[in-house]
Amino acid sequence: MVTTPIRGTPALTIKSARERALIVADLHLGIEGELASKGVSLPSQIPKVKERLLELIKKRRPDRLIFLGDVKHNVPIASWQEWRELPGFFEELAKLVRVEVIRGNHDGGLEGMIPRAVKIHGARGIVLGERRRVGLMHGHTWPSPEVLNTKLLITAHNHPAVEFHDELGGRIVEPIWLRAKLDASRFPKKLQKQIDHKLPELLVMPAFSELVGGAAVNRGIPKELIGPMFKAGAVKLDEAEAYLLDGTFLGRVRDLRK
Repeated sequence: MVTTPIRGTPALTIKSARERALIVADLHLGIEGELASKGVSLPSQIPKVKERLLELIKKRRPDRLIFLGDVKHNVPIASWQEWRELPGFFEELAKLVRVEVIRGNHDGGLEGMIPRAVKIHGARGIVLGERRRVGLMHGHTWPSPEVLNTKLLITAHNHPAVEFHDELGGRIVEPIWLRAKLDASRFPKKLQKQIDHKLPELLVMPAFSELVGGAAVNRGIPKELIGPMFKAGAVKLDEAEAYLLDGTFLGRVRDLRK
């Protein structure tokens, strides 16, 4: 299988001899409601997000569109906007491509907003391919043994980013791809016993949403990085490699902190 980030976008494709899958994560549709409660008024971003996805589908012609969790934003109760707009959002996409969702921590109640053609997978992830397999999950849980016994594990959840400063005190946060090694000794003992080969590489996707911000990996000790693998120290973060959306290699996280 060939995994290829799409240059200039927070999306990637996974291609095998049989099919091509388009992967995106962390759309957080409906976040405008939370922002409005904080005094920031924005129109619905769902039409804009849909157009971005339709453009990717048109250019890449995938057989499957897989959302890597947190399609919606509001928890524990969905907003009126989500109930009103998400059904049509999914229905339009499902007319063009097979749509699947790997459940994220913000996706409670999603079943009532999607057409029957859209499949929802469990939070511990799925596996694509037979040889050189790829595991996919959101990242707010430990992976299943099947997902962990792959060549590459792709997660989301953290909205990885890098923070830049200029000489005048200006600050900008840019989304990044984060590629890291995993430490088997930091996994739960029960899960360690079910690992039958070398752990996969970890690829953490940037958020597709332009409104959620990001966890800057070069900002001292990044306490914002969440999920059990990061909290347990199972991700070798200092050695991880950071890449901008255009493919620019920024270096290892430990060097970015200097």
